[in-house]
Amino acid sequence: MKSTNPEKPLRALKPGTKKTSSGSNKAPVAAFRFTAAVLMITLILALIAAPASATVISGDTRLEVEVAEITPNPARPGEDLLIKINIENTGNDPAENVKIGIEDIDPFIFKYSTSKTYGSGTNTEKFFVIDQIRQRSKVELNFHFRVDSRATSGVYQLEFTIEEGGEGNGASFSKRIPIRVEGNPDLVLVGTQIIPTGMVGSENPSTDSLVPNQEFYIRTTVKNAGNGDAKNVRVMLDMNGSSPIVSLEDNVRFLEKLEAGSSENLSFRMLLGSNAEVQPYKLPLRITASNEAETLQIDKSQEIGINVLNQARINIASLKFDPEIPVKGQKVSMIVRLENVGEGEALFVKAKLEGLDASGSSSAFLGRLDKDDDAPAVFTFIPGKTGEQEVTLLVEYVDDFGQHQLSEDLTVNVINDSNSKIPLLIGVLVVLAVAVFFMKKKGKL
Repeated sequence: MKSTNPEKPLRALKPGTKKTSSGSNKAPVAAFRFTAAVLMITLILALIAAPASATVISGDTRLEVEVAEITPNPARPGEDLLIKINIENTGNDPAENVKIGIEDIDPFIFKYSTSKTYGSGTNTEKFFVIDQIRQRSKVELNFHFRVDSRATSGVYQLEFTIEEGGEGNGASFSKRIPIRVEGNPDLVLVGTQIIPTGMVGSENPSTDSLVPNQEFYIRTTVKNAGNGDAKNVRVMLDMNGSSPIVSLEDNVRFLEKLEAGSSENLSFRMLLGSNAEVQPYKLPLRITASNEAETLQIDKSQEIGINVLNQARINIASLKFDPEIPVKGQKVSMIVRLENVGEGEALFVKAKLEGLDASGSSSAFLGRLDKDDDAPAVFTFIPGKTGEQEVTLLVEYVDDFGQHQLSEDLTVNVINDSNSKIPLLIGVLVVLAVAVFFMKKKGKL
């Protein structure tokens, strides 16, 4: 391109000729500038060619480790684990005497390793040496492990150590590889109890027998006995529409997560209907859940046995004396009528008086009392002193629930002379008072 301000061509000057204008020295200046530019470029190229560190000097080695495969992923407790790694020499020289080590870290148990480098065989040593890894090439190593069957879910680290050039003669480094282990949950119900409502808080509240129309609690503990966490855990009562057992609240308990080894207490409030027959019943408790990856679904049931029994209940129906007023030194019969107001039969019913100052019989055996049956317990004795005597009536019997005992405190008034009207009146009043007491107790007054 032509210049808009063309310079005049330079002319040759004779020796000793003197420049008379500034434009006459432009050619030497341009030459100087060109020379300076060449020197600058040369310097820059020299700097670029100079090594930044010792590791990139011509003839260097540089080892790197990459993970090629983890199978299975995640790893499973009690199963085998394969880890493939590549050791690559990205340097410009061969790497000599490359020593590889494996650190034992729980829960991984080293079995053996394989590689084309040492043929078709296996290596069972945790530390071994590769004689040479050529420049710009890599070696594949396959490590086989066993995962401890007791391992719980989590992320664990496997550590490899790499040393080049022999011990103390080269560089070394370690590589940690994170391995996720995922176990499987195992949910079980433990410590299941049936507790009648009225026995909550007592020393031994648990029972396996109930009576119709009785409220009770089912208390249990769901435990994750596996080695993996469980999620979306549901424990539910599988209620049968024909069963006399009904739930008084929601029959499903939900847990978002239950970690391995942990447990949770659960409670259900129930009612045994009045239509329940005397027989055993089975109440299924169902558990559903999954592992964290939702590759395992849990659906299992556990049955709770409930015995329905009828319970006897003995009350004192009436009490009277014959003759009506006990007299000191004279024979008298005390007649206590016992009634079974429960639903079950009472067996081996017997009664006795304690604290009576008299000679004669102080015990009576009644035998069996069915539902709504009654029978008299008769005590015949001769009072040894006058006045009021505090005595205790003890009644014992056996039903389907075992042995029972009840006691009642009574007052016996003994007079000195049967012809005395005042003591007679007092005796009548005492008998009436006792009769009123028992009628109130039975709810008839």
